[in-house]
Amino acid sequence: MILVFCDTEKKPYEQYEDIKRKINEFHGTLGAADEAAIFANPCTMQIIAKHWTDENLKSPAKAVNAPLVRKYTGVENYKGRADQIKEVMKYVIVENYADMCQRVEALDSNDSVAGSSNFDKFIKLFESDDSGWIDEINTNVEFYV
Repeated sequence: MILVFCDTEKKPYEQYEDIKRKINEFHGTLGAADEAAIFANPCTMQIIAKHWTDENLKSPAKAVNAPLVRKYTGVENYKGRADQIKEVMKYVIVENYADMCQRVEALDSNDSVAGSSNFDKFIKLFESDDSGWIDEINTNVEFYV
């Protein structure tokens, strides 16, 4: 199984919509992208920040989000450099995982709404003792030649 984690950062979400369309075309079904695409609006940092805060990001811009990153991790002037990412990820820990899950669950699941994600659906699947969901998704996104 291949899952795709997408950012929906550019209004009107053209690149994300194009990725979903291509996934659907490849699999020959309209629902394939909904089964295999995890999204974060506006960006992946939305999910990472949920480890520390209920605040929703309103922009994918690193400069806009740098104060929030600094507040919760101490990383100054966050620009997404490898050394900064490594430092930020030190704060994504097992002790705040449950908080992140609850915060992500509370997000809107409409991919065109800023501050949204469908990651909660996948968290529940990843944590399930029953791996049948993998076969179910594969069946739903079966490629038709």
